Amino acid sequence: MQRLCLLACLALLAACSVSAPPPRATALDVPLYPNETPQIRALVNQYADHYEVPRPLVHKVILRESDYRPEARNGPYYGMMQILPATARGMGFSGAPDDLLDAETNLKWAVKYLKGAWMVSDGDMDAAVMWYARGYYYQAKDRCLLVETGLNTRETAKHCR
Repeated sequence: MQRLCLLACLALLAACSVSAPPPRATALDVPLYPNETPQIRALVNQYADHYEVPRPLVHKVILRESDYRPEARNGPYYGMMQILPATARGMGFSGAPDDLLDAETNLKWAVKYLKGAWMVSDGDMDAAVMWYARGYYYQAKDRCLLVETGLNTRETAKHCR
């Protein structure tokens, strides 16, 4: 009986010594980037989650392309994620190019495009940024991902049919 009590006490002590896991950082715990506002953070989170793209990847592209400036213009590129109007139209956008200077509009269409870059990168963030910047049509075509990435309504490569 004493052994049983001793074992029960040891088990109880062992259970008490296990500490709770540290609290997970939430999106609100991560400090805002320079030029980022709480409203932009909420939109980034919304569209990253909607398109199932890692939030840090969206932030990485925005930092690279515009430093969180919705009004950014560089040649033919528009907005925080510096998307071409033609690329946005390929994703379903039907507005005027200047509409892409609105943070939410830009994120809606550019993160949708980024999802395809994420898919062809096989989960490699640096590769996804590279594919986003240079375009991934032929990579998606070779891998039979044109429909899944939203670049086309049907696969065009013979080996995909």
